[in-house]
Amino acid sequence: MRRLLLAITFLAVSFQTGFAQKAAKAPNATRSRRIAVAFFDDGRLRDPDGQAKLKDFRYFFTMIQEIAKKDFPDVELKLVGRGELVKLPDYTNLNVETMQPSLGFVMARPGAKRRVLSGVQTDADFACAAAAYFNRKSAACPK
Repeated sequence: MRRLLLAITFLAVSFQTGFAQKAAKAPNATRSRRIAVAFFDDGRLRDPDGQAKLKDFRYFFTMIQEIAKKDFPDVELKLVGRGELVKLPDYTNLNVETMQPSLGFVMARPGAKRRVLSGVQTDADFACAAAAYFNRKSAACPK
């Protein structure tokens, strides 16, 4: 009788935690949003030339953040490194370790193919590419 009571208690506790975990999951909001992901793989950028590229990448990223806030307020800008996985609106995943360029940007929106900008991008380069991809005008794009 004790074993039966113990088994029922164990089952009840395991079902409660299982339901609690399912209810706690938040819906994936990035599937319906526009997103720009700045990515870098510091594992492949360990040599002196790679470190210089990474330093330039971080320098321009601070300016790109301001452009994204001002000219693209509905676009989520993320910075991801090695070992991080990002779900994109086109129902694909971005894994930094498997990307061919070791650093760059990926822009994605629902219903469109993603666009990859490889290498270090200046603030003007990013502004022009994002304006063309997201069908917007940007004051930071000199064209």
